[in-house]
Amino acid sequence: MGEPLEKREIKIAFIVILAVGISLLHYYFIDQARYYFHAFYGEVYFLPIILAGFWFGLRGGLLASFGITACYAPFVYLHWQGFSPDDFDRLLSMVLYNSLATVIGILKDREILTHERLLKEERLVAMGKSLAAVAHDIKTPLVVIGGFARQLRTKFNTNDPDRKKADIIIREMDRLEKMIHTMLDFSRPLALQFSTGSLNETVKNSLVIVAEMAQKKGVIIECLLFPDLPVVSFDAMRMEQMIVNIALNALQASPEGEKVTIRTFMEGQNIVIDVADCGCGISLDHRSQVFVPFFTTKKEGTGLGLAIVKKIAEAHKGSLEILNNSPRGTIFRTLLPRQ
Repeated sequence: MGEPLEKREIKIAFIVILAVGISLLHYYFIDQARYYFHAFYGEVYFLPIILAGFWFGLRGGLLASFGITACYAPFVYLHWQGFSPDDFDRLLSMVLYNSLATVIGILKDREILTHERLLKEERLVAMGKSLAAVAHDIKTPLVVIGGFARQLRTKFNTNDPDRKKADIIIREMDRLEKMIHTMLDFSRPLALQFSTGSLNETVKNSLVIVAEMAQKKGVIIECLLFPDLPVVSFDAMRMEQMIVNIALNALQASPEGEKVTIRTFMEGQNIVIDVADCGCGISLDHRSQVFVPFFTTKKEGTGLGLAIVKKIAEAHKGSLEILNNSPRGTIFRTLLPRQ
């Protein structure tokens, strides 16, 4: 959560001092005959556990409860009375220590995740608005420059060096226009047009689009489609865009002579679309970042392709996972609910 280290250490020290102080009162300062004091201090043990759970989540709460249980257990053993009501009460207290730490810790972790998700959504909304504004401002002059460049090219002979320069301008303008289109795609909310159809057919259509690139790279595309895939409702255009983006990434990652495998199958109530490459894989450090807008390891590209892919999957109430492909490479797995 970005808490300063010094403040975190103060909190840990306070919890430790509190737990140790209560334990000292148990062992050294109160006579066992004065039972009500021991009962009171046993209840006070809940205080450091609650603080640890609220401050540090499940892991911190359990560490505190385990530590307090370890401190309290010898006291229970030294004053064992053959499973008397007092013994039962102490054992129950130790169970409650750990149960309370678990409940508070889970609730705290959920709160943290919810807070982080809301912050992420707010950042994405702000980023989308900024991208839309920038893209719209850039789009008009790009169209004008591209139009003039095409007009100038027609005035040069085929072998004129200036014609080649005009070709370069036009090619780069086309690339910039595609980048602008991608930025606008990311910034706009997805308006899905659902219709009932076959995902297998959409996969086949997507492969037609990437076939030319696969041929140029010398990469084989293997398609393994589950024959009894159920008919579902989805946006065919967006789903095709998602599969094409993932397949293009797989082709770019795979060396010449290797194979990219696209497979569909059922996993429980989910329809699964796997795109597996034979590249060098994605490191664990990068896996959590590949869906972050503008993150890219490529020399060219906006870093928005996979962010848009994830957006499309989630708009269909699905999810996207990154797995290892054996013996090498990466699998991008899309899980879509059957209904």
